[in-house]
Amino acid sequence: MRFWLWGLLASLTLTGCEQAPPQLEHDSLLYCIADVPLSFNPQLVRSTETLDATAHQLYDRLLNIEPHSQQLVPALATHWRQSADGLKYQFTLREQVSFHDTPWFVPSRYLTAKDVAFSFNRILDPQHPYHQISGGQYPFFNSINWAKRVKSVRALNERQVEFVLRQPDADFLTNLTTEYAVILSSEYAEQLLAADTPQLLDQQPVGTGPFKLEFYRPDEFIRYQAHSRYWRGAPRLSQLVFDITHTSSKRLAKLLSGECNAMAQPAASQWAVIKQHPELVLTETQHSSNVSVLALNTEHAPFNDIRVRKALSLALNRDDILQAVYFDVGTVASGLLSPTSWAFTPNALLSKPDLERARGLLAQAGVADGFKMTLLLPSSARTYNPDSLKTGQLIQYRLAQLGVKVTLVDLERQVLRERIDTGEQDAVLTGWSADTPSPDNMLRNLLSCQAIAAGTNASRWCHPVFDKQLDLALLTEDHTQRAQYYQRAQTLAYQEMAVIPLIQSQRQLSYHQHITGLALLPYGGVAFYQAYKE
Repeated sequence: MRFWLWGLLASLTLTGCEQAPPQLEHDSLLYCIADVPLSFNPQLVRSTETLDATAHQLYDRLLNIEPHSQQLVPALATHWRQSADGLKYQFTLREQVSFHDTPWFVPSRYLTAKDVAFSFNRILDPQHPYHQISGGQYPFFNSINWAKRVKSVRALNERQVEFVLRQPDADFLTNLTTEYAVILSSEYAEQLLAADTPQLLDQQPVGTGPFKLEFYRPDEFIRYQAHSRYWRGAPRLSQLVFDITHTSSKRLAKLLSGECNAMAQPAASQWAVIKQHPELVLTETQHSSNVSVLALNTEHAPFNDIRVRKALSLALNRDDILQAVYFDVGTVASGLLSPTSWAFTPNALLSKPDLERARGLLAQAGVADGFKMTLLLPSSARTYNPDSLKTGQLIQYRLAQLGVKVTLVDLERQVLRERIDTGEQDAVLTGWSADTPSPDNMLRNLLSCQAIAAGTNASRWCHPVFDKQLDLALLTEDHTQRAQYYQRAQTLAYQEMAVIPLIQSQRQLSYHQHITGLALLPYGGVAFYQAYKE
């Protein structure tokens, strides 16, 4: 593998050396990201860095969402139809879609319905030979109860695949547009199974996307080549490099020097610098929805007392957090969903800080003198919280005025996930970035009973009535009726202070102004297919 090429390109870009091969530099793009991918298969993860590096570069889905209209549009499926009872969906696949031709796999055929059935049956069927490979966890699909929603997936012929549902599901098609609903090669999977190396399916990827993996040096970089036989047409970039730079300040330095052409997740404190730089662009997603929350473990005393949860919420100063952490780019959360959501319901219990009222609630709960607690923080920046430590410190300061002594514990994402899975934490600073426009995506993942096992419900609040409202909303396609169910669910969650909403913000991306076509997707990662240098 030509590691020297990446080093040469990076160094030439840094020094501005005029001897750099002009075509090589012009047709290559270096993108600075914050962390390593956990896998090369988006089905297995919740990691933003993994999704950015894989979902829209290596793979395609049956359907996509048009960013502006929010309407479903064809992708690998050219059209689809639904049965009258809402239980069957048949998809007709696009013709002559090529899989990647790599040193580890040479496809002998185009995409067929067999590949689609394999991709989803791996997740659906616990007895599938690939179900337990790479850990057997499918966070997104587990959180939406995929196995309880979908009865079967089967290939009807080479170009038609059928999904049979257990009951009508208004979000079924929308879930197929997510970054997790990627299509893998069943032919490649069969080859690996025969060689007794099935784990390579998720480590040496093969997809139908615009780029294919050329080389990965762990904790340093990922290099992709253009997929010349991509069904939409070959990308204009011949090479795409993801440079792994953990520190935000170093990513910015590389962006300013030209070593990187684009930068993921600029820190809020850097936005002003970027905006003032004449050669840089700072863009944000449109139509997206995300929220940061303080999740108190409702299974542990004293957080199992609603009065304690309400008291801690009343102690917080969200305006301070918005100013100090987000630099006023965002809004104080008035609920879990974005105000632009068709099912938005404001949280009437969220009000300005009121320490006296908070002290009264703690006295009623029998903890007037306060208590000790530990707050777990993700060590890396998140879309919904660009600086967890600073947010944690502001929470720590405010709660200290109630006599609540907060110990902050900064954890790497894998360790944090393990701690949440055990349910032993007091509290977690977390949040959610919506995968789809549906209210179900955020509400179910943050607060449903099923999401506890999936590791996304850090408060471990579980209420059958809440879950019932979400389930009822999926049984009808009438938006008015669906909105009523979601509004009831939100009202219940607010009344019980299931989580404490903090701030809503937008995902940010910065790049050099001569880059065109770089797309920050509203319900997903970043796409480079149409990117090029002018």
